[in-house]
Amino acid sequence: MSMIGLMHAGLLGLGVLGSAVLGTGTLAPPRAPAAPSAPVDDGTPNQAFERLPGFSAVVLSHVTRVMGLEVLPSANGFPLEPGMFVTIGLDRIYAADREVITLADGRINDTVAAPECGNLCPASVFDAFQAEWLALAIEATQRATELPGNVVIAAHGRLPVTTLLASVYAVATARPLRPPSFALVLSSAGRGLRGQPFHVLPPGGLRLSQGAAALGLQLRFGRGGFELTAEDPQFNRELRARDAAGLRAVLREVKKRYPGKQAIILEPDETVTVADLVATMVAVRAEFPRIVLSAGQDLVLQ
Repeated sequence: MSMIGLMHAGLLGLGVLGSAVLGTGTLAPPRAPAAPSAPVDDGTPNQAFERLPGFSAVVLSHVTRVMGLEVLPSANGFPLEPGMFVTIGLDRIYAADREVITLADGRINDTVAAPECGNLCPASVFDAFQAEWLALAIEATQRATELPGNVVIAAHGRLPVTTLLASVYAVATARPLRPPSFALVLSSAGRGLRGQPFHVLPPGGLRLSQGAAALGLQLRFGRGGFELTAEDPQFNRELRARDAAGLRAVLREVKKRYPGKQAIILEPDETVTVADLVATMVAVRAEFPRIVLSAGQDLVLQ
């Protein structure tokens, strides 16, 4: 089934679940439902239409076949929204059911950086996803529909986060017109597959004006712990935590001081895996639900 076909399967089978408003240049929040959503019928109510599987069912089937559900990060999350579907295992990357890149123990062999993504992704990965977006654009034109604006990524929990970031920046910068929104696939006990929405910082970094009243909260982390800083001159300190419980406590105190702020930038180091990243996302999202990933670009408050 083609990628647009997967989109149609999800839209017909699950209903339009809505889309998070986000992009590389916009720190807008993902939708955060207050309570678990009710079960949704996988078929259309009109029996005159062909019954199609829901998008989540298609993702479930593919992930089960190519790497197994047990390797996904485990956490609760939000409903999966139909879109381009990417699977990243330890041996290969798929776009829908097509293999596009071969990996060696979760790492990309290509060392030639692509200038199109600010040298944050290998040229081979950028080229592969540029070809995917082009094929989708042609198919969307033929079907008189829109290019998918959402990318759902199912990644192995042991995948190095550096591979995830390289893939995300390749997908984001290769898409025509504007970057897509993103969600990581989570395995949620008793609730099937769920998603964790996130943003990405622009490849060239981000400059914020003083008038924007931005906090610029940044969390750098790795196996050695967590370091929290902010660009706001009034913040004027570095806060540290050794574990997730300590991080939650620190973030609660920051939230008391800045109750109106929602965004936090996560900058993982090379020791972090996708499972570590998801655990950190879960730890921060109660206080700061607008999660933005960074590969180390500059964030400057002017």
